Amino acid sequence: MKKLLYIFLILGLNQALVAGNSDKEKTNTKVVVGKITDTMGESIAGAKIVIPETGETFFADMDGNFKLSLKTDREYSITINSIGYELLQVKSSHLSSFTDLSLKSL
Repeated sequence: MKKLLYIFLILGLNQALVAGNSDKEKTNTKVVVGKITDTMGESIAGAKIVIPETGETFFADMDGNFKLSLKTDREYSITINSIGYELLQVKSSHLSSFTDLSLKSL
């Protein structure tokens, strides 16, 4: 009976530690939202957003809107491009202050 109680105690403690770690991970992330436009203010649908450090690729929606979840303990180099536009590179620490990102035509 003591062994069974001991096993339940260990399992409960393990679950509490796992839950604590997932809460910590959530607080170490920031959500960055924005809109990708051209220099005239027109939305760029489907613009490609790449985070080379993680290998993740995202695409802006039909209105040029995007949403990224980034860890706050790292600096990321984010590249944004679309056909017919120059490549834009932004550091993640600067991205939180941007609401709109403008791409220049080639």
